[in-house]
Amino acid sequence: MEDNEVWHYIIPFPLENEKRRLVWSILQSKVGKSLLMNMKIDKKIYQKDLIKNTAYSNKSIIEYLKRMVSADILEQGMEQVTTGKRKVRVRWYLPTNLGRWFILFLKPTEEIPPELVRETIEEIFQMYAQSIIEVCESFEIDVDVFCQILNKQRPKIKKST
Repeated sequence: MEDNEVWHYIIPFPLENEKRRLVWSILQSKVGKSLLMNMKIDKKIYQKDLIKNTAYSNKSIIEYLKRMVSADILEQGMEQVTTGKRKVRVRWYLPTNLGRWFILFLKPTEEIPPELVRETIEEIFQMYAQSIIEVCESFEIDVDVFCQILNKQRPKIKKST
């Protein structure tokens, strides 16, 4: 297999089995993928806007939003807003770091600001670097091996761009 045939995405998944199953159920669902595609990566989005902008039933949308919160893909909150003469409470959602990664994974790259891509990739790299160090410590592996691999790949990447 050539390098060009490899899918160049690394997707983090929760360690807990239940959360991992939730993530899979969300990604395998048209409703779940549609909601993720309609999320803003770095801003709150209101439940009413998600309901308005997707073609699924309110019940299905709310069920998938609950799953996403349970899977730590989204944070949720409530805020009070004034509409006309009355105050109402509205529910909002904000992607977590994990949620941002899934949204980036699903959205076309032209829809994502380059600075946000850079920030998210840095976050995910830090998360993986921390995991690699923990595994190295657990199995008494010299972490310098991974530093050498990264340094070897660097000239190859510069030449191909």
